[in-house]
Amino acid sequence: MTRWMRQPALPMILMLALSACGQDEAAPVADTATTGDAPQAATAPAAGGTGSLWRGGALVPLDIQAPHPNGTVLQVTSLQSRPTETVVGVRVINGDDREIQLNRYNNNRNGFIVVDSGERIYLSPPASNRTLSIQAGQTMEGELVFLGRLPEGRTGILILNENSSVDSEYTNTPAFRINLPLQAAAPAAGAGQ
Repeated sequence: MTRWMRQPALPMILMLALSACGQDEAAPVADTATTGDAPQAATAPAAGGTGSLWRGGALVPLDIQAPHPNGTVLQVTSLQSRPTETVVGVRVINGDDREIQLNRYNNNRNGFIVVDSGERIYLSPPASNRTLSIQAGQTMEGELVFLGRLPEGRTGILILNENSSVDSEYTNTPAFRINLPLQAAAPAAGAGQ
């Protein structure tokens, strides 16, 4: 079940958990306490079969920020390959004066991760917010789930709103193309504990 959390003293922070394709309801992939504690995601790789997972399935913290001319800021906070999905931790700040959408046209072919082999791992948007809408002046924090495991590789690019504008300050469907540092990223100390 998707959980939404509101914090009165801060801009609204939405915890978005995306589900795998074919499920009626989004299952949470991270649990957040309403006391303001940081989300606690499972960091241990699944037992068996983790040899082909990127970084053996470890949760790898990232610190990537991509501003868009329309005022939106996308921060990539983590990356993890699981046996059936790839999970990208994100924080999106909508600095625009209107709602934005990160999954234009309400489908799962507009957002994906492409790896050096050319393989695309497609976004699985949540049933409760298929366009990944964020209200003006609000922040969304959570995990984007992509269908399929991220293989070992040298390069990867996270693409959201593939055919939208990367440089228009007037768009409400900002496009992002973020290089993921697959070779440089190292597992966090204590990951899996």
